[in-house]
Amino acid sequence: MDKLQDIESVIEAVKARADIAPYARRVGVWVWVEFPDKPGEETRAFLKGVGFHWNKTRAAWQHNCGTFRRINRHCDPRTVYGEAYIQDQLTGA
Repeated sequence: MDKLQDIESVIEAVKARADIAPYARRVGVWVWVEFPDKPGEETRAFLKGVGFHWNKTRAAWQHNCGTFRRINRHCDPRTVYGEAYIQDQLTGA
């Protein structure tokens, strides 16, 4: 599986997966996925395959969508850049 590089491709891949879409959100120009419980091996393999990485500190799968930022441990990107759930984009909410 090829790693995705742009946010539109990452969002489309996530929206196509019913096991991921409810837990995915756009945080600035990144896509984060935060599951309530550890996802299954197939889901984790898919996330890794398209370019997500596990961020232990934030307890989230993250994809930078080709945008690199320095690590800032003093703020939460969700408060700086905002967030929008991918599922809301599916339902038009």
